[in-house]
Amino acid sequence: MTSRECLPPPGSGPFQLDGLAGQLVKVGLALSSTRELGELLELVLHEARTMTNADAGSVYLVEGNTLRFETSHNQTLSERLGEETVRTMFKRFELPLDAHSIAGFVALNSSILNIPDVYAIPGGAPYRFNRSWDASHDYRSRSMLTAPMMDQAGRVVGVLQLINAMHNAGGKPTVLPFDTRFEPIVAALASQAAVAIVNAKLHRDLQAAWLDSVFRLGVAAEYRDKETANHIKRVSEYSVLMGRRLGVTGDDLEYLRWGAAMHDTGKLGIPDSILHKPGPLTAEERSTMEYHTLIGALILKGGTNPLMRSSQVVSLCHHERWDGGGYPRGLAGEAIPLFGRIVALADVFDALISRRVYKPPFPLEKVIAILTGERGRHFDPAVVDILLENMEEACHIKDEYMDTDADFEKFRNYSLLKIEDVL
Repeated sequence: MTSRECLPPPGSGPFQLDGLAGQLVKVGLALSSTRELGELLELVLHEARTMTNADAGSVYLVEGNTLRFETSHNQTLSERLGEETVRTMFKRFELPLDAHSIAGFVALNSSILNIPDVYAIPGGAPYRFNRSWDASHDYRSRSMLTAPMMDQAGRVVGVLQLINAMHNAGGKPTVLPFDTRFEPIVAALASQAAVAIVNAKLHRDLQAAWLDSVFRLGVAAEYRDKETANHIKRVSEYSVLMGRRLGVTGDDLEYLRWGAAMHDTGKLGIPDSILHKPGPLTAEERSTMEYHTLIGALILKGGTNPLMRSSQVVSLCHHERWDGGGYPRGLAGEAIPLFGRIVALADVFDALISRRVYKPPFPLEKVIAILTGERGRHFDPAVVDILLENMEEACHIKDEYMDTDADFEKFRNYSLLKIEDVL
C-alpha cells in the first residue's frame, strides 16, 4: 500500500483480512529478531500504520506510575516540513498513568479504544484529548485507534496509538474512522510487540549489567596504575569518535568502545614495585611492564562473545607501532588490527592532554605537534588525521570527563577515603 491508499470504507464492499494476517506473521518474526528497543518501537509503529493506513501514530511505554512517550510518526507533517524537521518536534515526555488521557485510559483498562473523532468525545467520558499540539503544529487529529500492549502475563507494558485512518477517494485523501475490523489485527500486533519489548528490555538490562562489570574490570586495572575511571571513559569515547569517522558502525562500534575500556586489564598482573616505581624503569623492569599486554590478552582469552574477542585484540595490540617498533609482537602497518591502532592513539592522546598524578596537561598546541611528529612512526597516519580533523569534538570529550582534585587525592592518601565514598 502507498501512504495514501486505504482499504474500502465501511459499506463500500468487503475486504479480506487474509493478507493482513499473513503480514502479521511476518511482523512477528521481525519483532522476535529485533533486540534494540528503539529499533523495535520504530518497527512496531511503522507496521501498525502500514496495516491500517494511519497517517500518524505514537508509542508509549509504561514506567511505574507514568506513561513515557517514546516515538511518533506523522506522514502529513513529514510531507509538508520534511522528516528531519518533524523528528525534532517529537521529544520524549511523560504522562501520569491515569484515565484522564486516552493512552492512560487504555493502559489502565487493558482494552482497545476506537474514537471516530477526538474533537467530539462525549462530555461524560473520563478521558480528554489535548488539542494544544494540533494547534501549535497546524494539524487536525480526528480518528484514533489506541491499543494496550499486553505481555504474556496480561501486564500492560505500553500503548500503541494510531491517528487518522486515510482513504484516497478520487485522488483526494480523506480521513475516516478506523474500521472496527482493524481492531483484532492491531490488538494482535500490540500483543506481539509487548512480548518483544519485554525481551528487549531484559536483554538491555542484562547487557548493561554485563558491560558495567566489564567497565569495572578496566577501572580496577587503571586504579592500580593510579589512573582514574575518567581516563577509561575518555579513551573509550576518543576511540569511538575515531572509529565512527573511519567507518566502524553498529555493534562493532560498541565492541570498540568496551574493548578500549579494557586496554590495560593486564596491569592487574604487574608487580606494584614496578607499576608504582616513581623513577625510570630499568631495562628488565620495562620488559616486565610490557608483559601487561600479554597478561591482558590471557585474561580475556577464550571468550566466545565478540566483545571479549575485540577486547583481547585491543589489550594485545595497543602498544604496537605503525613502524614496527612496538610490542609485544613488533607488528607494523595494517598488520596491526584497526582497533589496536585506534586505541593506541586514544591512550597516548589522553596521556598528553589530560592531567595525571605526576604531571599537568600539555597545551593543545604541543599535543598536536607531538601527534603530527609521530604520524607514520608511532601511529597510523589515517587515524592521526581523523583525530586532528575532529580535535574540537575530542576536546569536548576531554572536558566532559575531566578529572577533579578529588579523583587524584585518593591516590595520594588512601587514609582520606571515607565510608561515604563507597556507600
